[in-house]
Amino acid sequence: MDAGAKKLDLISRLLSASTLRSQVIAGNLANSNTPGFVRKEVQFEDQLRTALKQSDRLASGVSPNVQDDLTEPKRPDGNNVSMETEMNAMRENRLTYETYATILEGHFGLMDAAIRDGR
Repeated sequence: MDAGAKKLDLISRLLSASTLRSQVIAGNLANSNTPGFVRKEVQFEDQLRTALKQSDRLASGVSPNVQDDLTEPKRPDGNNVSMETEMNAMRENRLTYETYATILEGHFGLMDAAIRDGR
């Protein structure tokens, strides 16, 4: 796989992880009053960063995964969803997604310019 294809694959996987994160946050919000519900979160970027430091091949095997978040304190009903935490996660994820989308747009802009200039 050439460098351009690797970059496109990486950006695509980052966008997919961000989309999954948005779905998980929505699920957390939907279950904020469900007794015993444990908040979920998506793990990806840190694992990807670690794999990239070791090898490009290792990075290609990293995929986002959803895990229970046991760091948030539980309420008396056993639920640990905090509206404040979810709203902050939603804002951060939106900015992250927009950043990835901008990078992808720039990538395609460069490809378009190369094609047009190559005529």
